[in-house]
Amino acid sequence: MPATPIEPSSIEPAAPSPSVATLPEGVPATFDEDVPARDLPVDRLIPPGDEVTGVDRARTSEGEAVVIAFTTPGPDPFVRARGLVVWRRSQDADPPWRAVYGLAHSRRDGVLAISADATDLTGDGSDDALIREETGGSGACATYRVIDLAEGAALWKRSLCDAEVQPSPDPLGLFVIARVYEPGDPHCCPSAISERVLAWRDDRFLEISEVVTPF
Repeated sequence: MPATPIEPSSIEPAAPSPSVATLPEGVPATFDEDVPARDLPVDRLIPPGDEVTGVDRARTSEGEAVVIAFTTPGPDPFVRARGLVVWRRSQDADPPWRAVYGLAHSRRDGVLAISADATDLTGDGSDDALIREETGGSGACATYRVIDLAEGAALWKRSLCDAEVQPSPDPLGLFVIARVYEPGDPHCCPSAISERVLAWRDDRFLEISEVVTPF
């Protein structure tokens, strides 16, 4: 089934206004060594005593960036505090490295893992980050965010179950795959799969196409 273009007048905004998050407690605000991203001591750029669980490097219009996911050690890997911090380098600044965005989840939030894909999602030639905060359940639920790494700002957020969000390479943007349930469908057996593309238009992500494939 070919993709069906969606008229702009029928599209609802898919993004809140950009906003900057508060840094997690214990994350230093700056790092004064002017080193490239690959040489950053990432374990020193997260709260003391926490462990790094993921590192993604990026290039932005403002300089190199590094996205670091971390967790607080504990006996139960499914019940842990978790967080994420974005560091950005500017060779013209002193200190050269600054923490520009962060997320923090307590043990009670039920976040099982945090991961990131760093790539250009808005078409401006500067890398962004698609963040996935997994909360699990039978629907593989997760909260997805798009972060402008150059500005340290959140551009988009969605909490979804029975769905997955991936970077879309062509056109640039977001690729959303979701199960479609009709009344009476058991959870194992949706009636169809929806594949949607969201592209950055007029300072927000808008749905530009959808393919629905019946099972």
